[in-house]
Amino acid sequence: MTNLSDYEMQLLIKLPFDIALMVNNYRTDIINAAEFWDEPPLAENYVPEFIEVYYGDAESPHIFIVNGELKDYSATNLPDSTKSISVLIDDQWAYIEIEGKVILNRLGGVVLPDVLVSPSTLINSVLVSPLSRN
Repeated sequence: MTNLSDYEMQLLIKLPFDIALMVNNYRTDIINAAEFWDEPPLAENYVPEFIEVYYGDAESPHIFIVNGELKDYSATNLPDSTKSISVLIDDQWAYIEIEGKVILNRLGGVVLPDVLVSPSTLINSVLVSPLSRN
């Protein structure tokens, strides 16, 4: 666990030892999980405004949903063998899974939307080059 800041080290103390050890390979995911480790699950019947789904260490979401409408879906950027999935709901890490193991699950009573997809969003997600998104 080298090159961790004092803040990150304090966060890791909250986690079970086996999860904290994963910081060497999944630093971003483990630190995100630690930041929300003590937070309660989202409220019963909570309807999210924003849902972002990240695969691996992506800097931007692969799936972005606003008020139940799919705004962005980066099918061209999906890695073949993703070992981690993270879900950010309204700026809160709500779900993190690494190598098939659920690390953080705060979904609680969240009402996941029936996602509406506009044809233009779907076409753009397939046709737009990953380089043009930057």
